[in-house]
Amino acid sequence: MEQFNRDTRSHLEATTYTVIYSLTTVLSIAGNSLVCLSFYRNRRLRTIFNFYVLSLAIADLIASTFVFPFSTAATGLRRWPFGYTFCQFNGFLVPYWSQVSTCSLAMASVNRYFCVLKPNKYRLFFTRKKAALSIVVMWIFTLVQMLASFALSVFYRWYPVSSYCRAIFLDKDTENIFYVFFACFFFINMLIVVFCYSKVYRAIKQHNNAVIPSLQDANGIGSISAQEIKASRVLFAAVVGFCVCWTPAIATILLEFGFVITVPSIVHSLYPTLSSFSSWINPVIYGVMNRAMRKEFGHSLFCWKYG
Repeated sequence: MEQFNRDTRSHLEATTYTVIYSLTTVLSIAGNSLVCLSFYRNRRLRTIFNFYVLSLAIADLIASTFVFPFSTAATGLRRWPFGYTFCQFNGFLVPYWSQVSTCSLAMASVNRYFCVLKPNKYRLFFTRKKAALSIVVMWIFTLVQMLASFALSVFYRWYPVSSYCRAIFLDKDTENIFYVFFACFFFINMLIVVFCYSKVYRAIKQHNNAVIPSLQDANGIGSISAQEIKASRVLFAAVVGFCVCWTPAIATILLEFGFVITVPSIVHSLYPTLSSFSSWINPVIYGVMNRAMRKEFGHSLFCWKYG
C-alpha cells in the first residue's frame, strides 16, 4: 500500500513515539484487563455505575489490542507492513473506539445526574438490566453509524506523521463533513457530561456545606450517600482526564476540516499520542480513587504473582 505522505519526523522523534506507544499499549492492556477481571470476580463491584466503567474499559482494551500495537510497530518501521485490509480494520476502530468511549462517559454522567438530583426517578430509568441493555444498544448503534460511512466511499490509509490509519474520502467536501460531524458528536457528548456533572457538583457542594437536617430536607439532597459522592468524584476525574486527552484532537480536526486551516506536522504527531493516553488513565483513576476497585486490583495482582 502506498504511503499517504512521507514520514517527515527525525529518527529520534520516531523512536520516541515508538517507545511512548509501546508503554501506552502495555499500560492500557494491563489496566483495563484488571478492570474487567475485577468486575468479573467481585459481585459487589457490579453496580449500575460500574457497568459504564466496564464499557469504557472494554473499548480501551479493544483499542490497545487491535490498534496501538500495530501503530507502534509501524511507527518504529516508519511504514505500514500489515497490508491494506488490516489498515481498513485498524483505521475503522479508531473513531469507533473514541465514540464508544465518549458515549460511555456521557451515559455515566446522566446516571450520576439522576442518582444525585433525581433519586425518585432513578429506579425508573436505571437498573442493571436497563443499564446493560442501553450500553449494548449504544455499541450497536455506533457500529452501524460507522459502517454507514463506507457507503460514502471512505477508505483508510496509513498516515505516518500521526501514527494511525486515517479516513480518506474520494470527495473532499464529504471528508470535511465526516470529520466535522465526528468532532461535533464528541462535543455534544462532552456538553452533556459538563452539564450533568456541574449539576451534580453543585448538589454535592450544598450537601457538604449543609449542617442542619432541615436545610438538607429543604434542598432535597439529604439522601446523597458517601458512596454516591465517591462515585461522582471518580467520574469527575475520568472526565477531566478524557477532556485533556481528547480536546487537542477535536480542536485540530475542527481547524483542519471545519475552518480548512493548515495544521503543523508536529500537532499531527502530538494529538494522537495524547488521545491514546485516555486508554490507560481511566484504570489508574479507578485504582487510585475507588477503594473497592483498588482492593480488587491488589488481590488480582497478588493471585497472579503467587497463584
